[in-house]
Amino acid sequence: MLPKIFATSLLAFLLLPLLSIAQQVPVSDYRTEIARHRAHEDSVFKFDEHSPLKAEAKAAFKGLEYFPVNETYRVKAKFVRNTQGTVFIMPTTGTRTPEYVKYGELHFKLQGQPLKLSVYQNQELKKQPKYMTYLFIPFTDATTGQETYATGRYLDFTIPIGTDSVWLDFNKAYNPYCAYGDGYSCPIPPKENKLPVRIEAGVKNYEKTAGHGEESKGQPAESMPEFPGGLSALMKFMDHKFEMPSLAKKAGVAGTVVFSFTVKADGSVDNLQIVQSVRPDVDVMVLHAAKQMPLWKPGMQNGKPVQVKYTVPFKIMDKK
Repeated sequence: MLPKIFATSLLAFLLLPLLSIAQQVPVSDYRTEIARHRAHEDSVFKFDEHSPLKAEAKAAFKGLEYFPVNETYRVKAKFVRNTQGTVFIMPTTGTRTPEYVKYGELHFKLQGQPLKLSVYQNQELKKQPKYMTYLFIPFTDATTGQETYATGRYLDFTIPIGTDSVWLDFNKAYNPYCAYGDGYSCPIPPKENKLPVRIEAGVKNYEKTAGHGEESKGQPAESMPEFPGGLSALMKFMDHKFEMPSLAKKAGVAGTVVFSFTVKADGSVDNLQIVQSVRPDVDVMVLHAAKQMPLWKPGMQNGKPVQVKYTVPFKIMDKK
């Protein structure tokens, strides 16, 4: 059984053996291959013990809703390896703080536009021999928050061997597990992976039916709040405003403080709380720095600004 921290990408792991098949089949068989892929995916949701669906939802499950198969969204891309990747924490919809490295970029054309997507490698997952070549592509596009899930969708990828020319297949785009149930901590696609076009391919949004009122309370907004300048600007702001307590500095304290807060409809922040502590004096200084944040761009729902809870991991470095 896989560790729970990887549950949000379980379909990716189960389908890894299928990742390269679409690159080898003739075009005439492509639709058949995608049909098999989707049947397998639906089977996991319906019957697998790791399905994100609750028992009552599994009983009523008839299959995920997909865009029609469209070969236009299976594009040839150039893979460019990133030789200077540094470890960073990818924000999630919960408290999990997974470490990733930007492994490379995929450059391609779609709808007449030159586009690119960054490809990431999970630093804990790569320690498992079975997943040493597994890469991860979280992305958003112009359908996000409308026909597709509000947080974004994911693609699986394998490290290319001996070539920089690869296939990128959006017909296999899938939702994170937090689209289907509570309790999951799903990576939020970085801003650099926001595509300016509509990707009408892959899995559509999932409409919860049972307990809708209770579950919708935890749903993300159609458009999540944004710090001025994005996540990288937020980290720079926190680095600038945070002051390490003298005793903690002498002790060589390091680690990750995870804090949460509410971004109100007017962009102000409220209800700052420590979710994951390093030590009390350090926690206090992290919250002190966070309280100085400028106004955010608020989250949006149905065209209106709404209050959204946001969680941020802040890495404390030993700078002795």
